[in-house]
Amino acid sequence: MREKLSGDTNWNLEAQELLPLSRQTATKTIEAGSEQIQDRDVHSPTRNNAEFIKKNNIKIFQESVEIEEDKFYINIFTRSGPNTQKYLVIHDSEDAAFDTGLRAIKNGGALIALENRNGRNLYSFGANKGDTGQDPNRIFDKDSHYYPLARKILELLGESSGEMVIALHNNKQDGNFSLDDLEKQENISTLSKEDPDPKSMILIPGSTSEPDQRTHSEVRYYRDQGLNVVYEYVPEDEPGDGSLSHYATRKGLLYRNLEAPAPVRGDQKSEARSLEKQTRYLEVIRKYYSL
Repeated sequence: MREKLSGDTNWNLEAQELLPLSRQTATKTIEAGSEQIQDRDVHSPTRNNAEFIKKNNIKIFQESVEIEEDKFYINIFTRSGPNTQKYLVIHDSEDAAFDTGLRAIKNGGALIALENRNGRNLYSFGANKGDTGQDPNRIFDKDSHYYPLARKILELLGESSGEMVIALHNNKQDGNFSLDDLEKQENISTLSKEDPDPKSMILIPGSTSEPDQRTHSEVRYYRDQGLNVVYEYVPEDEPGDGSLSHYATRKGLLYRNLEAPAPVRGDQKSEARSLEKQTRYLEVIRKYYSL
């Protein structure tokens, strides 16, 4: 029988059947002691995550979701405490995002991390074993073959409770995700450009062409703290791109996406700088929302 997290009534990590869907699915929960898939983020020799987990009595669970011949794993790191916020790291290649989310639950909450063997794309551990070529941040659409996996992620994030969703991402220095690149895109506008690092920002999606007054007030706070902020307009009458930001906007979920530069893997100084940057952005958001 699963051990219940003491003092935390907001969590129900018992295995449950997914809602009826068009494709055959299955899910089960595996405790950390009997993990089938080892998370390399935990055991990195330079990032001290295993020591942090042990020191703070963080529990690890693992969910598996089967979709026809594919099988996927989601790792859930939880700690009982006064904080209950959940964080999502959907790209397993983004190390600073994982390290930031893990440290954010020191006083309670959960980190939901998709296991993709340290890669960006979905990795199937089923009969179709290997990289599927699918960006997991493009599966939040009911027509996606991988939508059952998206539904499980949303369940773990507490979608039904309307809780805030905070996603953590990293950007490679040679990648095309920066303020300069985003400003060229339709429906994207820069609201604050106070941080000289163009790879760092908070992305706020919304259903109106211009941010509402509540969003403007939030942005002023972030601007005063020296952060970059971009606004993504998600029109209701246009097809979505399958991203979580589009899904959250159309479902009325409070969603914030934190972007920070990716570290050079194995370079301790680079890892420390990326962790510091992403943690700084997250702390400002947490203070604004008193999380």
